[in-house]
Amino acid sequence: MATQIVEVPMDMQPSQPEKLAGKQHGQIRRREILEEVERASKWLSEAVARDRNAKEAKMMAQRRLVHFHEEESNIFEANLKEARQLYESQLVEQRLVEWRQRDAADDLLKDEERKTELVKFVNKIAALKIKLKLQDEAREREIAFREKIKMKRDAHQIRVKKLEERQKKERDELLSTQARIAKNLKLLQSLEVRGMDEAKKRRLLREFEIRSQQLAMKQQKEAEQLREIQLLRIRHISEAIQMELGNMTETEELTAEQRLKEIELDAENRLALQMEEEKLDRQQAKLQALQLKEAQKIQRNHLKQGQRKQGKLLERQQRHAAKLREKMMMAESAAILGGDMAIGSGNSDTDGSDSYTGDSSSFASSEASRSEVGAGEESESEMDAETRAVTESNAAADAEDRRKRNAQNDAERELNEALNKGRERVKNMVAHQRKTVEDLKVYHKEVRSQKAREHKRKTAEMNKDHEDEMRNVKTEQAQEMEELLETISNEDLIAAQQSSFDKQMDTVVSNQLLGNMLPRHVAEELKAGRTPEPAAFENVALFFTDIYGFKELANRSSPRQIVALLNRMYIAFDEVIARFPDLYKVETVMDSFMVCSGLSGNTQKSREDCIRDATIAAECALQLLHAVEAMDMSDQLVDKLNLRIGIQCGPVLAGVIGTKMPHYCLFGDTVNTASRMCSTNQALRIQVSEAMYDLLKDEYIVEERGTIAVKGKGDMKTFFLHGRKGKVSEPNH
Repeated sequence: MATQIVEVPMDMQPSQPEKLAGKQHGQIRRREILEEVERASKWLSEAVARDRNAKEAKMMAQRRLVHFHEEESNIFEANLKEARQLYESQLVEQRLVEWRQRDAADDLLKDEERKTELVKFVNKIAALKIKLKLQDEAREREIAFREKIKMKRDAHQIRVKKLEERQKKERDELLSTQARIAKNLKLLQSLEVRGMDEAKKRRLLREFEIRSQQLAMKQQKEAEQLREIQLLRIRHISEAIQMELGNMTETEELTAEQRLKEIELDAENRLALQMEEEKLDRQQAKLQALQLKEAQKIQRNHLKQGQRKQGKLLERQQRHAAKLREKMMMAESAAILGGDMAIGSGNSDTDGSDSYTGDSSSFASSEASRSEVGAGEESESEMDAETRAVTESNAAADAEDRRKRNAQNDAERELNEALNKGRERVKNMVAHQRKTVEDLKVYHKEVRSQKAREHKRKTAEMNKDHEDEMRNVKTEQAQEMEELLETISNEDLIAAQQSSFDKQMDTVVSNQLLGNMLPRHVAEELKAGRTPEPAAFENVALFFTDIYGFKELANRSSPRQIVALLNRMYIAFDEVIARFPDLYKVETVMDSFMVCSGLSGNTQKSREDCIRDATIAAECALQLLHAVEAMDMSDQLVDKLNLRIGIQCGPVLAGVIGTKMPHYCLFGDTVNTASRMCSTNQALRIQVSEAMYDLLKDEYIVEERGTIAVKGKGDMKTFFLHGRKGKVSEPNH
């Protein structure tokens, strides 16, 4: 405080002692004022110091607060970084889990695909094995059946051979008996005519000759009837064996057909069962996929829940650590402020300073206590809220897990029920298929039994027909013998008829031999007693035939098979050639035929004559192919004959060669070309030259083969003959 100066009026000025006393009192007063000023200055300086200390403490607290906020900011950034790292690690973990789940699903899908492919492959291999096994069984059955048929045929041939031997022995015995009777009769005749005169002897010899002729006729008739009976027995045996073989073949075909139906039914059953099993496999795979999907969902939910818990735990830890740091900072700030205030109050002697210090310390302590209480209450409320939130989230997650597990269990239960129904359906299907197969086998057995009864009935009817036929033949033979005995009573008529018949037979046989050996116009000249001259024909149509691969077939076949084959072929060819009077069979060598059309007395030919000769040769060749296709090849090593025919037309020279065995021969380039047309041909085809094509193209279907190399002729254009136009005729292959 500043010292106030008071002016005193002069009349009121004191006396000297008073002045002295006043002076002393003034000095004392001045000293007091100075002391008071010093105290005020000291208090002011202390106040300034306290204020400075307080400001410094506040500044220090502010700096600590700033430092605290900086640290909190750094810690917050670190917490954010930690949370980000945790989130990224959780995302990585989720991706890894998703990848693993996707890989597991892919593995399950691949396993199912591999299983399906493996099952299909196994089924395919099983079907192939069954097919191969069935083919082997069918081949073995066919081979066994062929062997059985062959054994039957061989046994039949042996039986027929033995029967023929017995029949021949019977005929020989009959002939020897007849010769012995004739010899005895002749001896008896010689004894009877001994000692007779010539007239009576001639009459008796004439009677004996007539009786001998009658006896010879009777014996010949007996031999013919015996041979007829023997041939009839052989035919009956052959018909019986043919019927037996036919029945065996029919039974074998029926068995094979039934076996095929059973196999087809088994295949259908297998296919249906396989489809049902595949359906069950798909349902089972669906169940596994559903289970895997639900398990993966549960695993992902658990992972997410764990990650959320982990994140919340980290957040609580960070918040709790921040609150602890804040409490510690507030406590430290309060302690600093409180310490400074306590120091200031200790040095002060005034009431004002004590009150100020007390007020400051109480303010700091109250602020600290309020901050602590507020922080505690806030922390407790936050902890309670977090606990309630965690409890509620856990309860919701548990409820969701229970709901999903219940849904998964319901889906699994439905699929299991479907699987059980499918298995029951497969079981019923297997039982039904087994019953169907058994019913089919029973039906097939009944059909075979019925077929066997029918075969027995046919065999019995055939045996009865054979017995009736044998009885009728014997009755007819007895009637013929009676008629013969009645007829031979007139010896003159018999002698005349015999002489006429013998002459007629000689003439017929001679004409047939000439007709077979020579053309008709040449045979007529020979019968007329003229010698036929060689002739040059302007145009004839001739063809050669042979069997492709005959040498290999002959090497592999037995002599009996080859002879039987050629005999059948010769008979069939002769029947076909006999239908064409203008055809002449020039020669036959083993499997080769040479046939010519156009050998007549007219050597000059018009185009119409050439077309007619070519048409006859073509028709005969086509019929020969059909005859070969219809031949019985059951006793041969091959199923068909690979016949080849080559036809050519052109000029030839012809003439009779030889005297004891005269032979009509053809010469010229046409013969060689026809032979080449046959040798260069394909199996079961008719090959013609370009000249023949020119004559046949209007009436026949002719296919161009192309240019081929022909020995001795160079390159030639040839054609294949298929048939007449307007008729249904398949190409010869």
